Formats: sequence, structure tokens, C-alpha cells
Amino acid sequence: MTQARSLPKIESIPALPSAPPAAALKIPAQGRLAALEHRGPLPWLQLRNAVYSAALYRKMLGRMDPRIRDGDLVKVYDRDGVVFGTGLLNRQSALAVRMLSFGDTPLDESFLDERLRQALAWRRDILQLPARTEAWRLVHAEGDGLPGLIADIFGDTVVVELFSLAMFRRADQIVQALLAQPGIRHVRFRADAAVQQAEGFQVTADGGWPGVAGVQPPFNADPGQDRLVITEHGVRFQVDLAHGHKTGFFCDQRDNRLGLTTCTAQAAMLDLCCYSGGFGIYALVRGQAASVTALDLDESALTLARRNANLNHISARRYETVHADAFPYLRQMRRNNRWFDVVVLDPPKLIAGREDFSEGRQSYFDLNKLALAVVRPGGILLTCSCSGLLDLAEFLNVLRGAARSAQRQVQIWRISGAGPDHPIRTEFPEGLYLKCLWCRVW
Repeated sequence: MTQARSLPKIESIPALPSAPPAAALKIPAQGRLAALEHRGPLPWLQLRNAVYSAALYRKMLGRMDPRIRDGDLVKVYDRDGVVFGTGLLNRQSALAVRMLSFGDTPLDESFLDERLRQALAWRRDILQLPARTEAWRLVHAEGDGLPGLIADIFGDTVVVELFSLAMFRRADQIVQALLAQPGIRHVRFRADAAVQQAEGFQVTADGGWPGVAGVQPPFNADPGQDRLVITEHGVRFQVDLAHGHKTGFFCDQRDNRLGLTTCTAQAAMLDLCCYSGGFGIYALVRGQAASVTALDLDESALTLARRNANLNHISARRYETVHADAFPYLRQMRRNNRWFDVVVLDPPKLIAGREDFSEGRQSYFDLNKLALAVVRPGGILLTCSCSGLLDLAEFLNVLRGAARSAQRQVQIWRISGAGPDHPIRTEFPEGLYLKCLWCRVW
């Protein structure tokens, strides 16, 4: 593997003019916005209304410092002129302010390095994840106080997924902080096309500098290889860092993949929306399953799943891949009286935004109804939702309705979510995105 290139230190976030510590800028009242006294070097922003949340929307913005730029660290005041906290601003985005702290606690650009260190210490020293897996989440956005930033470790490579212009502008600082950590040699950047459009930045196809036209790259990131093999709880997986979903591998289901192996001995298992084969391959390698049928609509995902089966010396006789849409496939299995001892239903995010809620909820209902219909009486259904807008209570309602419609009795014996490297902050309950219901079905 190639050595990481040395990175020139170039300031990507120019410092704003500093006010003397004792100086106070007095901003007079304006309409319903009270007067305020602003101190410190950060630009100021006053909200029309404020809610205690890590995510503030554009319609909440009031007036602001004329020095302000999108991506800036800003001191935020409420309508009454009281300090609300410190956050990252992007007026282009519907999610305009991502809060980093609340109250008048001083905060400056060192926040990123300090919170990265805290996140890494939690995973390495407390959770001791490197002893169990080569793939784990280093930064979980709001959960680690770094909104707009996700970082997953795969061996000696970190894949950074950007969700905000503010973190894009701090790409140089992110790389420098990551490469300063022992064992990290490569950094790759990714971002969803819709996020880039909404936030106003662009990540290059090779995963190197997340550049935008006319902007000089502040570093030369070495993204390393496009593919590598990791080991998780003794099970091997190839990770597609360049083209795979999200960062290339779903670390959030690690503990659930292992947990399901206690239920799969000699089972015929159906792994719906299997992606790279995680649940099914765990069941065969560690859970002594008799056979797994792995289904996905994405041919490239199935190719990767078969490759992962080969990596773990699993025969094609025990691991069958099916390229199909889950809806007609499940209907056909029901007509054929085909039963499975264990069914895993882990679909992609079906509710992308609030406008998609009704249609997405119906899709969850339909999929669960169809999946329940092919579980052998007394068998197991593990059903999952990664849609943050579908909370746990509503997901339980979906399952209850699906069970009634399918005329099946369901006993939920466990509820789980993402692993402990995916923490949730109280001011951002939307971080509880992954919900897994463990069911016995009659």
C-alpha cells in the first residue's frame, strides 16, 4: 500500500478580524428582535425563534453580522438577545444552523480537533473496538458533536462522508487531525449528490480533495485503495470504498449481525435487501445456518455479496443470491408455499424527507406484511428501519398493522439499534435512526 503523501498546511478557514476581549458590539433592537451586546471574534446571528435542537432551520433565522459567510462558526443569540450557543451556518441549506454548543461557553476552531480526539478515545479506549473489528465508526455527526461529518475506519483508511458546507470548508483540518492518529494512513472523502447540491460543495470522483470550481485544494489527500478486505468478529468482507453505499459498509449493524447468529442454527434463512451479504454470511460462518437466500435489486451489491461468500469459503449450494425486487419475490414465495425459518428485512432508507413520509410508511407496511407471510410458524423475523423520520413508536405501529393484515401473531422479544460507536445526543433525537425489531411469528 502506498505511503500517504505529506500535506501542506494551508489555512482553509481565514480568521475573522478579532475584537478586543473587553469590547462589546451593541446591536439595537429591530422589530421583535431585542437589542443585544456581542463580544468576541466570532460573527453574530440572532434567531427569530429558537428551539433546543442541534438542527435549526432557515426560517428561524433573523438578522446577522455583515461579516458572516456560509460555513462560518457563529455565535447565536435568541430573539431576546440572550446567548443561545455556537453553531455552524449555511444560509443556502434548509438546515441553516448546526449547533455545536448551547449557552455562553466559548468555542473556537479548535473544537474540531478536540472532538475528534474525544470520539477516537471513546472507540479505542472504552469500547475497544479495534480488538473486535477492523471496521467501525469514528465520528457519528451530531452524536459526537460534529454535525455534518461522518467518518468510518476500515483498516488503515478513513472514509469521511460530508453532509455540510461547514465541514467541507474544514476538510484540510479534518485530514490533518486524522493522519496525526496512529494507524491511519489514508483519507477518502464522499458525499451524496443531493447533499452536495443542497449545501453548495462538490467532492471529486477519486475521493481526494473535496473541491469546487475555482477553489484551490488546501491538501493532497491520499485516498488509498478503492477496495480492501476487513475482518469483523472473525468474518471477512470486501469493502467498496469508491462505489459502495454510504462509506462502503454498514458498521451500524455489526452487533445485530452477531446477535442473530444465536437464532440461525440449521435454519433456512432469507436475507432481504442483503447489500454486501452481512447478515447471511454471519449466519453461515458463525451461526451454522443450513442455507441462506440473499436478495437484492442492486446487481453490484449481489456481486459483492458473492465475493464475500467466497472470502469466507461458503459454497454456492449454501448461499444463493437472487436479483429481484423484494415485493414480487415475496408474493411469489407465498404463492409457492415457500417458508423460511429466519427472515431478515433490512431495506434502504424508505423515507428520505418529510414529503416522503406517507409513501415510505406504506412501503414499510407492505414489505413487513409480505415478509411475515413467509416466516415458518415459530420462526424469526428481524425487521429494521433506518429512516430517522419513522420513530420507534410509529415503526411498532407499522408492524402491528402488518401482522394484523397478514393474519400472523407476532411476539417482539428484543428491540435494538446501532452499535455504541453510533451515539445519540439528547438535543438530536433524530440520531436514533436505526430501529430493529426481533420477532417470533406464528
